[in-house]
Amino acid sequence: MGLLGACRTAFGVAAVAALVGGCSSTVEGEAFPVDTIGMFDPCAVLSDDDLRTVGVDPGTQRVDLVDTHIDGFNVCSWDGSWFFLGLTSTKHSLEDVKSNTAIRDMRRGEAGGRELMIYQERNDDGDSACNVAFATSAATAMIRVGAKFGEVRPETPCALVERAAKVIVPLIPKSG
Repeated sequence: MGLLGACRTAFGVAAVAALVGGCSSTVEGEAFPVDTIGMFDPCAVLSDDDLRTVGVDPGTQRVDLVDTHIDGFNVCSWDGSWFFLGLTSTKHSLEDVKSNTAIRDMRRGEAGGRELMIYQERNDDGDSACNVAFATSAATAMIRVGAKFGEVRPETPCALVERAAKVIVPLIPKSG
């Protein structure tokens, strides 16, 4: 695995680990069928046009984290010019996100008429990533923007993730 692959892995692992505090188990191999674990498929939410609107290449789609499924999470990610974009559905509640001690600088936002929780990870001293979490009809959704190592950032990851949320949030069914 090259440097880019290692960065992708770190990007995805950090997003999931920040929510569960490193307590998840992994199963190697193919991604679990989404319908058997009751969460939406993050790879099926965005059309190619939606992906281009948020600045990523549809042809760079990756499922799970380097062919490893983490129980309780469905992960899909794509590459932009200077960043990675991830969309995750998880069985963990929005309350789990709000109470997680591994996150910092949590604040409320809004997109598509829905409440968002915008936050960063406590161990991200370089402000290299930013996350949005919100409730859905079947799960909690998380959107993550992480800067690629060594790339010039024309804006902050938080500014970009909030802009991406305005496209993504309305596409995901609301909570009941």
